[in-house]
Amino acid sequence: MKDKITLFCLLSTVLLGVMNSFFFHIAIVPISKDLNISIAFSSWFILGYTIMVTIGSIVYSKLAESIQLKKLYLIALVIFVLFSILGYFMNNFYFLILCRLAQGAGGAAFISLTMVAVMDVLDRALLPIGLAFISFAMALGSGLGPLLSGILLSVTNWHILYLFMSCAIIFIPILYLTFPEMKLEKKTPFDWLGMIYLLISILFLLCALNINFLFIVLCIIFFLLFIRHISTISYPIINKKIFNNSSFVRITTLSFLLFLLLGANVFLLSYIFSSILNLNSVQSGGILFISSVMGGIASIVIGKKMNIENVKNFYKIGLYIFFIGYLIIIFGSKTAIVCILVSICCFVAFSFVQMALNYLLDSVLKESKKIYIGIFNLCNFIGMSIGVALFSKLIVVFNMNICFVFLLVAVIIKACMSNSISAVNNKTTGYDYEC
Repeated sequence: MKDKITLFCLLSTVLLGVMNSFFFHIAIVPISKDLNISIAFSSWFILGYTIMVTIGSIVYSKLAESIQLKKLYLIALVIFVLFSILGYFMNNFYFLILCRLAQGAGGAAFISLTMVAVMDVLDRALLPIGLAFISFAMALGSGLGPLLSGILLSVTNWHILYLFMSCAIIFIPILYLTFPEMKLEKKTPFDWLGMIYLLISILFLLCALNINFLFIVLCIIFFLLFIRHISTISYPIINKKIFNNSSFVRITTLSFLLFLLLGANVFLLSYIFSSILNLNSVQSGGILFISSVMGGIASIVIGKKMNIENVKNFYKIGLYIFFIGYLIIIFGSKTAIVCILVSICCFVAFSFVQMALNYLLDSVLKESKKIYIGIFNLCNFIGMSIGVALFSKLIVVFNMNICFVFLLVAVIIKACMSNSISAVNNKTTGYDYEC
């Protein structure tokens, strides 16, 4: 019973963390007006959180090898709640950004450590439903975040977006009492310099995507320094041997492309709702919320039925749904009904594919899952950021149909890579584990 209560609390924090990623998107304009800053400066409310969540997925996964998962999760929750409360009372731009960065530092633990707990700590009987509800929480959060944000902004000012997240405080005493202890691996030194190199690399990558592409030069320089660094020390933050695991690399690549599609889908659909259908933020958020609920329900249904024999079939079904949705939006009229149907297709397809990939990830990892999960989530966050940034540029150059053609091509590429699923599937059904 304790494990079920713990799982519920962990999944609730995943939902809050994903919602928070989308919470400030429609608040950028009022924030810039109230603080008398440019849109570029106010975009750091989104970019800063994304940076911290992205790098945090690796840091927490690495720290979990030498610190009790329970202790680590509670520290992250306290940081998240504390700075959510402080942000509500701040009016200085720099202090507000500091609170947002701290929110990201706490929220970074939610997805990565929940996946570790589900795969490594909690009762294995809860694994299928745990993976299903992680997918559910991520789908629901991406739709509920914009909707709830729009509703809150329609009745009060944007400071409430900080305070709302402090509701996570209710999970602190519950997790303190129910979260099980786990056996720690051999404690190793933490690679702080490697973390700094990786953090700066990701920072400049996101700046290149969102501000000026010339930042990519600095990203490459620091990434090369990072590669050199992890090749020369005994306990790097990311061991290069991890990438000798071909099954893990295949799954992570496919998941990266999936989250790129998710970021692009949410951006393009939001653009259609506001600019073509002239819907307000609450109406747009409502459509995304309904779509995400449908995707979440799909996660729960297939989570109960998925096993190693049928995982490839679920993966293919997800790709077919993506394919159908994109064909409808490319060749159909941009009416409200059509766009709602496409939105539902995108979220349901995402749930099918993500569930399949998460299931395979657990299947191919036997030991030391924590750092693998960290890298997996790191690539997911980067993929989603690239999806949003890339298509925010493409929409200026190409029309909407061409943008969806690009997404259709990405789905075809994923379909061509389905042999990777077959290769992974063969290994998980019996013999060649590489980790």
